[in-house]
This record gives sequence, structure tokens and C-alpha cells, in this order.
Amino acid sequence: MVKGDMGAVEGGWSELRRDVWRRTTRPAAHATFVFFFFGSVVLIGGLGIWVELINAAKAPSPTDFLPVRTAMATFFPALIGSTCFQIVLGKYLKALRAVAFVGTTVIAAVGFWLILDRNLSTALSLSIGTLASLVSLWFWWIANADNPDFFDEPLDQAALGGSTDRPLGGDLGGFDA
Repeated sequence: MVKGDMGAVEGGWSELRRDVWRRTTRPAAHATFVFFFFGSVVLIGGLGIWVELINAAKAPSPTDFLPVRTAMATFFPALIGSTCFQIVLGKYLKALRAVAFVGTTVIAAVGFWLILDRNLSTALSLSIGTLASLVSLWFWWIANADNPDFFDEPLDQAALGGSTDRPLGGDLGGFDA
């Protein structure tokens, strides 16, 4: 734990907040990351939802949105489940791994609820499904925020880790030329 500006002891909450904020904002500066996210994760990953939305829009009369609801309720648990498994097994903050575990559990429960509760109104189920999908997409975003494969240019990191902006330790005193 580290003492903060006001003398209070900071724990994992501050570190988690800083890491999540960094992971949320940093990738937006990289066109490669953003295009991959929307092209692969949102469009291709959400293909089942898009197909059902197109089918509903092309229907000659008002249609039942049960296929859209089912497609959505299977999309977000799969996305957050695989993403959070990546976080739990990867080199992430311990607190972020805990959040990922809880997030997976909650979102999976929401998915089961939307699939099993056929009496839930269409508007409410689609609203909940949209919110859960956005949360799942955000989890993917923060999980992959440090993936150098998605950056426009390589990260500014030294070969053994750490930033290249910091001065090297030691000096050359005592050496003759």
C-alpha cells in the first residue's frame, strides 16, 4: 500500500481504477485497434445478432424479436466468458482478475435469465441484452488494451521490460578511453 496525496493509505482500488482508466482510453489512439475491434469483434463476432436484426427488419409484418433476443443472449456471455478467461490466466492486476471473475459470473447469469424467462417483455430483454453486450465489449477492450499486435506502432518498451524514457542506472566514471 502506498500513501496518497492526503496521507491516506491507498490500496488496490486506486491501482485498479488507474489501470482500468488507462486500458479504457489508451487503445482509442490506435486506428488498428479500433478497426479490429469494430470489424472483428462487433461486426463479425456479433454476426448472429446482425443477421437476426436484418431478418426482423425485412419481415413483412411486425415480427417477434425472440430470435434477436436469443442471438444477443448467446453473444455476450460467450464474449465476456472468453475475454475474462484471458484476463484470469494472463498477466493482469490481481484486482482486475477478480473483477473479471465477478463480471463473467454476473453477465452469464444475465444471459441465462434472458434465455429462460420467456415472460420478460421484449423491450426490457433487448435493453438488458444491449447493456450486457456493451459491458462484454468493454471487457474485451480493456483485456486487449496492451496487446501490441493491435497498435499502429510498437509500444515504447525496453527489451527487458519497462519504459525507455527512464535514465539508465550507473555511470561511466573510472573508465579510460
